[in-house]
Amino acid sequence: MQKLVSSKQIRDFESQLIQKIGNNWSLALMEKAGSGLADVAKEYSEPYLIICGKGNNGGDGFVAARYLYNLGKKVFIFLISEESSLSPDAKVNFDIIKNKVPYLKIENEKDNNFYNALNNASTVLDCLLGTGTDNKLSPFFEWLIKTINSSGKAVIACDVPTGIDPDTGKVPVRAIKARVTVTFGYPKLGLVVYPAKKFVGIIKTVDIGLPDIATNLFLLDDQFLKENFPKRPEDANKGTFGRTLLVCGSKKYPGAALLSGKAAASIGSGLTSLASPSEVFTRIAPVTPEITHVDFTLNTILEESLNSSVLVIGPGLSTSEEIVNIVEGLIVKASVPIVLDADGINVLADKREIIKKSKKHVVLTPHPKEFARFLGLSVDDVLNDKVSLAKSTAMELGCTVVLKGPGTIIATKDEKIYISPFGNAALAKGGTGDVLAGFIGGLVAQGLESDIAACIGVYIHGKTAELVTKDKTVFSLLPQDLISYLPYAIKAYI
Repeated sequence: MQKLVSSKQIRDFESQLIQKIGNNWSLALMEKAGSGLADVAKEYSEPYLIICGKGNNGGDGFVAARYLYNLGKKVFIFLISEESSLSPDAKVNFDIIKNKVPYLKIENEKDNNFYNALNNASTVLDCLLGTGTDNKLSPFFEWLIKTINSSGKAVIACDVPTGIDPDTGKVPVRAIKARVTVTFGYPKLGLVVYPAKKFVGIIKTVDIGLPDIATNLFLLDDQFLKENFPKRPEDANKGTFGRTLLVCGSKKYPGAALLSGKAAASIGSGLTSLASPSEVFTRIAPVTPEITHVDFTLNTILEESLNSSVLVIGPGLSTSEEIVNIVEGLIVKASVPIVLDADGINVLADKREIIKKSKKHVVLTPHPKEFARFLGLSVDDVLNDKVSLAKSTAMELGCTVVLKGPGTIIATKDEKIYISPFGNAALAKGGTGDVLAGFIGGLVAQGLESDIAACIGVYIHGKTAELVTKDKTVFSLLPQDLISYLPYAIKAYI
């Protein structure tokens, strides 16, 4: 699993090293960063146009210019500030190359020298701001970004594309659209969070000699899946793998119960039961013979939960007063972990504190609109601060939050953040969330801790969607395809 860092973490870490080892260490870090940037850039066509800011990101660009020049490459540098404004380390490296590599300062938005250099370049290196990106970009920076993006040149970003927030993944105004982002030490959290991820391109991480860093931020990967997917001992029986009890479905949405139930069974739940109105079960029973029925009353569900491993509550329930009473009663009285999705979340819009009363761990799986309703915010509020809101809600309520969408965010009560690497437009379809809730529930039933089950469920859901779209395109995926293709994803990655 790939460690991620915030910009503050990496700055503090580097500062501690410099204080401990000495100021020369900062120049050594810049040397390694710039040489790593050049090492990636040399695979792209010359001439290179390196646009350098006044800070250390610009300093990395000066080092890269030196390495590329020494390889015999054609390089041109544009500064956005006076030489006297460069940071101390950047100035050291600029002085080394200024008599070798041609350079100019961009004077204004009508600078023909800049337009000519950009037109003649094959590859542009964005060494403007890095993690120093300010959400309030000046009109000059906005013009510069727009001009570079519209040039059609291959762009390599140094550490972080200019314009994106390295910690939240927000793009407040506009951002450089890079083909490759060369990041140093550890990838920054914002690089893997949408919408910024759309501007990052391929991420290449350069080792600059930083020691191992402690972090609570992670990018999920195949290795995590392999290490944590449930095992199936040969001498097992159906009781070994638990029982998933689903509280799902309504007259209007019987399909949600079918999808969640089949998903739980398909991912390995030993037994799967559905508590739903009888008309729901009657409609889906012919195609779900593996799922047994439970009467749809609070007392009956609570009684059945005593013999269950997990409750999956919400898909297709509706939000009637009866449902409110059932959901609240199960949260407070049930003694098994809960996966709360869709209408199970919607009915708690003005009473989320009730989750604190749960006897066991709760996993919330909202999409942004549900999360906004749950928190009393607008959807834009959620989309503009996804990581922070998921994290604060998980800590406040003592639960796990799975904020669904491209680059799904999983936040735990102990302040860990896991990011899914998948952004698949095929999943933007009603019913795919019902499948995810079933996957997570079925994994909890098999004995996984709720946090791990949430991460594995999200990851295998994304992996399966990739397999489906290879065959059926991003347009034609149906939610049930995630269930029918699941065995192939398990075989391929486990």
